[in-house]
Amino acid sequence: MAVAKKTAPAATPATIEAAVEQVVETTKANTEAVVSAATEMMKPFAEMKPFGEIKPFADMQENFRAQAEKTIEQMRTQYTTLKGNAEVATGKLEESMTAAQAGTREFNAKVFELFRAQTTAGFDHLQALFGAKTLADAVKLQQDFAKVQVEAIQTSTKSLAELAKKVATDVVEPVKASIVLPFKR
Repeated sequence: MAVAKKTAPAATPATIEAAVEQVVETTKANTEAVVSAATEMMKPFAEMKPFGEIKPFADMQENFRAQAEKTIEQMRTQYTTLKGNAEVATGKLEESMTAAQAGTREFNAKVFELFRAQTTAGFDHLQALFGAKTLADAVKLQQDFAKVQVEAIQTSTKSLAELAKKVATDVVEPVKASIVLPFKR
C-alpha cells in the first residue's frame, strides 16, 4: 500500500506578495533617503553663486532625481511582472497538488482492488483445495493457481506502472508549464 510523504508547506501567494512588497518599499525608502541626502549635500553648492548662478549643480540634481524616479518606475513594472508570474506559478502548483491527490486516490483504489481480487482468489483456491479428492487433484489445482497468480501479478504490475506514469505526468505537467512560461515572454 502506498505511503503518502509529508511535504513542507508551500509559500502562499500572500506570503510571496508581502515579501515582494517589502522589497519594493525598502528599495523605495532607500532611494528616497539617497535623493534626500544628495539634495542636502548639494544645497550649499546650489546656494553659492560667486560667479553668477551655478547651473550645472542644479542640473545634476535634477538629473539624479529623474534617474531615481525612472528606477522606481522600473521596479514597479518588475514587481507587477513578478507578482503576475508568482500568481500563475501558484495556480500551477495548486493544479499539480490537485492532480497528485486525485492520482494518489486512484492509485490506492487500484491497489486495494487488486488486493481484494488476490484475497478472493486465494480463498477460492483454498476452498477448491478442500474439495480435492486426491493428492494429484490438489497438486493440479495448486499449479493452475500459481500460473494464474503469476499472470495476474504481471498484469497488475503493468497496470500499476501505467497508472503511476499517468499520475506523474499529470502532476509534473502544470509545474513544467509554469517554469517555461516566464521564458516565453
